[in-house]
Amino acid sequence: MPTPPPAPVAEIRATNQISGTKLKVGGTESKGSWLWVGDDRRSPQQLWIPLDLLIGRLGFQRGRSANAETLEWFGQQSPLGTLSKRSLGDEVAIDAAPWFRSLNVTTSHRAGVLSVALKTPRVLKLRQGRGSMAGRLVFDLTGPALVQRQNNDLLLGVSITAPQAAQLRTVGLKIRRERQGLRLEDSADRPTLTLASPWRIVIDGLKPQQSSAGRTTASALQAALLNPVIQAETRNGLVLDVRTVRVGVKPVKIFRAGAPFNSRTLGLRPLAARGAQTGIRFLSQLAQPEKALLAVNGGFFNRVRQLPLGALRVDGIWLSGPILNRGAIGWTPGNKLLFSRLRLDQSMQVNGGRRWGLGFLNSGYVQRGLSRYTRAWGPFYKALSGEERAVTVRDGVVTEQLDRAALNRGVPLAAGTSLIVSRAGAPLPARPGDQVSINLRSSSPVGNQPNVLAGGPLLLNDGQVVLKGRQEGFSTGFLSLAAPRTVVAQDAANVWLMTLKGANGSDPTLLETTLALRQLGMLDALNLDGGSSTTLLAANRTVMTGRGVTPRVQNGLGLVRR
Repeated sequence: MPTPPPAPVAEIRATNQISGTKLKVGGTESKGSWLWVGDDRRSPQQLWIPLDLLIGRLGFQRGRSANAETLEWFGQQSPLGTLSKRSLGDEVAIDAAPWFRSLNVTTSHRAGVLSVALKTPRVLKLRQGRGSMAGRLVFDLTGPALVQRQNNDLLLGVSITAPQAAQLRTVGLKIRRERQGLRLEDSADRPTLTLASPWRIVIDGLKPQQSSAGRTTASALQAALLNPVIQAETRNGLVLDVRTVRVGVKPVKIFRAGAPFNSRTLGLRPLAARGAQTGIRFLSQLAQPEKALLAVNGGFFNRVRQLPLGALRVDGIWLSGPILNRGAIGWTPGNKLLFSRLRLDQSMQVNGGRRWGLGFLNSGYVQRGLSRYTRAWGPFYKALSGEERAVTVRDGVVTEQLDRAALNRGVPLAAGTSLIVSRAGAPLPARPGDQVSINLRSSSPVGNQPNVLAGGPLLLNDGQVVLKGRQEGFSTGFLSLAAPRTVVAQDAANVWLMTLKGANGSDPTLLETTLALRQLGMLDALNLDGGSSTTLLAANRTVMTGRGVTPRVQNGLGLVRR
C-alpha cells in the first residue's frame, strides 16, 4: 500500500514558479489553474492544484476517519485540516506533488498546460455486489487509474477486454471504449472509491438503464431539447437556448433557461439539501427531490469545510443567513423577483435589559462574536473554531450552558431551540434560567420574502449597472477575475437562469458579464457562485459546467414543475 503524503511543511523557496490555466489529464484537456514550484520541468518540488480538480479530474475523494475529514486517493489518506492550502484565483488548492510521487504519476508543463498521466492499468476482474450491495460494481486492477468526471460521464483510465465490456452492458451501463480509457455515460454523479492492496475502483448507485441503442450524438443542450417534458414546456413559454454576444472584442457564450413569471406549470425554487446544510452534493442530487426541470448552482460556500456562505431561505425558514451585505434575490411564487443587497439584523434581549447583537444565522462564516444556530442547520452542531462556548435557548429561557469540550464533541439541535455560540473570547450574554427574546429584522424587503438566495455582487437593478463588489465584501482580485459565471436575472416578462463562459476560451469578468446581460435586455441580475461551481442542468442532464468537471455545490436554484 502506498504511504500517506508527509505532513505539511513550510513552502520551499524555489528559483522558479510556473503557473497556467489548462490541465491535460490522461490526454484530455480542460480549463484549470495550477502552480508548479521548482526548476525541474518533470519533477516539481510542489505542485498546487485546486481541490475540486483533484476530485473531479483524478478521482481523489473526501472521507472521514476518527471524526476528522480526510482526503483519500488509492490508499493514501491525510486529514484535510492538516494539509497546506493556498488560493489559485477563486479556488482552494493543495500540493499534489507528494501524492503523485507515491503513485508514480508523471507530470510536465509546456506553454501554460500542465500534463498529468498515469500508466493505464488492465481490469483483472469485474465484481457486482449482492443483496443490499447489488448497486455496487468493483473493478479489480493491475494498478491505480485516473477517474475523471466529464459533464454527465465518468471516464476511467483503464483497459478492458471485449468480454468485460459485454459484462458491463449486461448490468445496464452505457459504455464506450476510448483511447483515454472507458467512458461510462450518464454516471458522473455516481459515488466512487479508489482503493489499494489490491488496486480497485468501486462504483455505487448502479440502476438498470435503458439500452444505448439509438442514443443521440447531439450536444447535451440538443439532447435536452428533445426531452418530451421540455418540449411540452416550450409550448407553455419555456426558453432553453444558447446565445453568443460580443462584449468589446470578447465573444461570450450564454446558456439560458427562462420561464414567464405567471407560468402555470413552472415555478422558481431554491434547491437545498434536506435535513442539514453541512456538506456539498451534485446539482442533480439537489434537483431531483424537488423535481426541478432546469437548475443552476446557487450561492457561495466554504470549499474546504463545505459550509454555506450566504443567505438561503426556503418556505419562510432561514437555512442560512446573509453575510457582508451581499446581493440577494427574494420572491413569492408566481411574482417577480426582488433584487437588493441584504443584511439580517438579529438581537437577543436578556431579562428585559441589554440587547446583544447576534452576528450570523446558521452560517459557515466564522467571526469573533455571537452567532445563532437552529435545527435548520442540521440535527447537530459541532464547533467551527477553536474557542467556542454556547448557551441553549428554548421557549424564551436559557436552558443550558455548553463548554468548549461539549461543542467539539457535537451537541444536538432540537426543533424550537436556538444555540447561541460565542467565538474568540466574546462573552456569553446569558446564563441558565435567564429570560431572553430573539428578534430578527431584514435590511431590505428581499429578506421578508418566503424564498431568498444570496450570491453577489449585484449586477443590474432596474436596467442600471450597480456592480459595487467592494461594498459586498469581495476582494479586488475576485472582482477583476475572468471566470465562468452563473447568474439569475429577470426582464419584463421572464425569470432567467444563465451560465456564461468565453466563446473562444477567455471567460468574462463581472463587468463583461453585466454588459452581456444588458445586451440581452435584462433589467435585474445577480451573480451567483461561478468558476468550477458553474453548472446548468436540463432534464437531469448537465448542459454546461464551468471547467468541464461535474462539481459538487452547496445549493442551487431551479425551475420546478408545479
